[in-house]
Amino acid sequence: MSKELKQQIIQWLNKNRHNLGQYRQQYIAYNQNGVLVNNANLSTLSEEAEKTGEVYSIYFVPKNNSCLRILPIQLRAVSRHGWEPNYYVTMKHRQREKKVTMLVDSGADCSVISLNLGHHLGFQLADGETVMSAAVMGGTVAYVLRNVELTIDEYKIVAPVAWLQQEGEIEPQILGREVVFDKFDIEFKQAEEIIIFKWRDN
Repeated sequence: MSKELKQQIIQWLNKNRHNLGQYRQQYIAYNQNGVLVNNANLSTLSEEAEKTGEVYSIYFVPKNNSCLRILPIQLRAVSRHGWEPNYYVTMKHRQREKKVTMLVDSGADCSVISLNLGHHLGFQLADGETVMSAAVMGGTVAYVLRNVELTIDEYKIVAPVAWLQQEGEIEPQILGREVVFDKFDIEFKQAEEIIIFKWRDN
């Protein structure tokens, strides 16, 4: 898939994110032309999306899509720019691969994925594995770390992700700093509503 097409897919989401109320608390498979399929079950959605034969990305529509999201709480904003810095990323674990929309967050120490997406990638807790806890605004979240292969544009890297261990109204897929920000110079252009990932040769 070309970089231009990936940008078009994300641009569609940024333009239409506030008009997805009918899909609240569901997954959508979408591309630059709109929503292909929707389902509350990620596995079923993936099966249905593959049958379309279309290129797509997956996004979870939160319960309240008009709020500024700070994991795991929401703060209502008086006014703000409607664009979110989302980017098209392919995640792979062993033989399982998912194309997802991730929020690029320079304030996140590492990347974060939801409990549901982790299961879909084949993650399982090992016997006796310690579940860690992280302090966030509004409380704590339980997580375990997993290494995942990420494809950003044409570049493949392996980065740790915090796999959350509880379900919630928000299904966060966050692209954080660990490894990712070492491998890329990332430029946010909010006025143009684009993000530029530039590979660091060193």
